[in-house]
Amino acid sequence: MKNIKNRILLLITVTMVLSLVSGCDNKTVKDSYENRLFDQSYVHEVDIHISEEDWADLLNDPASKTKYKVDIIVDGEEFKEVSCSTKGNSSLYFVAANEDSDRYSFKINFSKNNKDQTYHGLKTINLGNIYSDPSYLKDFMSYEIFKKAGVNVPLVSYTWVKINGEDHGLYLASEDMADSFIKRNYQGKGVLYKPENDELELDMDQIAQIQQNGLEYPSGSKGADFIYIDDDPESYPDIFENAESKMEEADKIRVIEALKGLASGKDLEQYLDTEELIRYFAAHVFLMNYDSYTGPMLHNYYLYENNGRLSLIPWDYNSAFATFKSVLTEETLNDPTAFINSGIDTPLILTDKEDRPMWKWIVEDEEYTRKYHEQFRKLMEDYFVSGEFVSRTDEVYKLIEPYISKDPTAFYTIDQSRKAYQTLKDFCLTRSESILKQLDGNLSSENDKQDPADYVDAKDIHILDMR
Repeated sequence: MKNIKNRILLLITVTMVLSLVSGCDNKTVKDSYENRLFDQSYVHEVDIHISEEDWADLLNDPASKTKYKVDIIVDGEEFKEVSCSTKGNSSLYFVAANEDSDRYSFKINFSKNNKDQTYHGLKTINLGNIYSDPSYLKDFMSYEIFKKAGVNVPLVSYTWVKINGEDHGLYLASEDMADSFIKRNYQGKGVLYKPENDELELDMDQIAQIQQNGLEYPSGSKGADFIYIDDDPESYPDIFENAESKMEEADKIRVIEALKGLASGKDLEQYLDTEELIRYFAAHVFLMNYDSYTGPMLHNYYLYENNGRLSLIPWDYNSAFATFKSVLTEETLNDPTAFINSGIDTPLILTDKEDRPMWKWIVEDEEYTRKYHEQFRKLMEDYFVSGEFVSRTDEVYKLIEPYISKDPTAFYTIDQSRKAYQTLKDFCLTRSESILKQLDGNLSSENDKQDPADYVDAKDIHILDMR
């Protein structure tokens, strides 16, 4: 009898302990930044309290990206002595050159002035000003498409920003791509880089020149194209000078070995996460973002390395949906049909596949091409044919439309925004219809083999309505 009582007491004790542990785990999950600021079911509020002197200094010289000490209130929760600076490159300089706008993007670092302070585990958040996007949807829906394809993406949410209690506008908050991202997606393992051609770092004079004469594309790369050069880490400053997480010499050696393996074309699974990259390129090619690896620019993607294998992570898609103005011809603007029907096996523009080895291997091997096509079909059918894309886009726009209507610093009117929202949906449905024709063999997946008679008609889509 005593033995039975002891067993019952032991069972009750174990149950209570497990309940407490479970409760702690649930509380931890509930309190994480993922389930707070990045809850996408509502528009959040961020109020930046900055001294009048510092705000005036920021407006006087936004390009310096000076870090100011501010207090910040996130959904009613206050954080003291947080670092706040402007962020961005072209979006920053184009706004700075506009005398009628002070709608800058901001980088908020909770740990800069107090190493023990984070936003529920996250050190830094970015507040994007949604530049060059009247729909307010391009980045958000691009990440939704990547998620549907099974690609890891930064967390994002819509946020109503205030400056010293005054309404400043609707922004897109995004998770900073650093250790917290690696911990959330890869159990803290691996190294993250943000490759970028150093020629893309522009100043005010260069921006003014671009506004007058158009874009002059970078002439070369030092690693951002993933072309193997040699075994010297100093040959790849575009990669190693842009590490976003802790990096050691051994990490550099593994990346270079992977690039060498990629160049050889042999045993690619040893050097690349081929399945992840195929998923990435299926979504990326659908989105037609030429301000990235498949265009003349070498930026707006992250490189992730773990155990000597490489993969890519998307970033900054405000030029997606074929809206990268620098590649739009007058012919395309008058009738984008040929452009929107672009072959999924020939997605490069103003560059060659020999200069894009991270893409090249997919279309130079029949088995990888087959897997790429399978992934494309799954994405088209599961997300676009099913109606989920339209449903999700409508849901998101319904959430943010009231905020767009009252946005005091908006780059666009509400009518322009509504038109862009509809155009984005039309673009995606037309693009998905064309891709399914390509996959079914009713339209070539290579541009130079396409018959215009097989195109899906897109003449009524006005691409510039999305810029």
